[in-house]
Amino acid sequence: MNPLLIYRIVCKDLKSELRGKETINFMFLFSFISLLMFNFAADPFSPALTEVGPGLLWFVFIFTGMLGLSRAFIKEKETGTLEGLLLAPVSTEDILYAKTFYNLLLMLGIQLIAFPLFIVLFNYNIAGSALDAFIVLALGNIAFVVVGSFMSALVMNAKSRELVLQIIVLPLLLPVIILTIISLRKVMIAGVNLLSIGEVKLIVFYVAIMAVLASILFEYIVEE
Repeated sequence: MNPLLIYRIVCKDLKSELRGKETINFMFLFSFISLLMFNFAADPFSPALTEVGPGLLWFVFIFTGMLGLSRAFIKEKETGTLEGLLLAPVSTEDILYAKTFYNLLLMLGIQLIAFPLFIVLFNYNIAGSALDAFIVLALGNIAFVVVGSFMSALVMNAKSRELVLQIIVLPLLLPVIILTIISLRKVMIAGVNLLSIGEVKLIVFYVAIMAVLASILFEYIVEE
């Protein structure tokens, strides 16, 4: 792994995104409209909202992330820059890590905006620490990005790529979806301290396993 090369690829992707702002604007707009829609569909002062709030919040991030991840490698394939990266003196692992880190920056950027927006719109009173809830969301997003970035590379040559990506990613993400919701409920509803939540450790373990598998298999995927 070469951190300098990873940094340069991430900078290239960020500069490209900041020039067009297509993906980040679409992700932000989708997350904002989703939260606004749920806000009008539910009574912000209803006790029932306390119970379903963590699930609604995580739902918004899952489907917002799908919009960004679907473009991770597909955009590179369409513009021909992926071939250039493969011909350059850059390892396939560095390409995967750079794409994963870039997608993570997008997701964390959306999280920085959408999380406080959720609290304000729904008048949500977090029983535990807001920082702990933010960290749980960040861990869930890390797992989501690790799996999603790898799967995006897997389907980049398929027809109806965006649809295929959602079909194969969601089953793989089911453990993360469940564990993250349970962790969020413990922090936001029960007020449990982050370090006392066993599901958080399982999320970290899942991320480690999927990161190793992605590193091993990515080279064979891009050679196809």
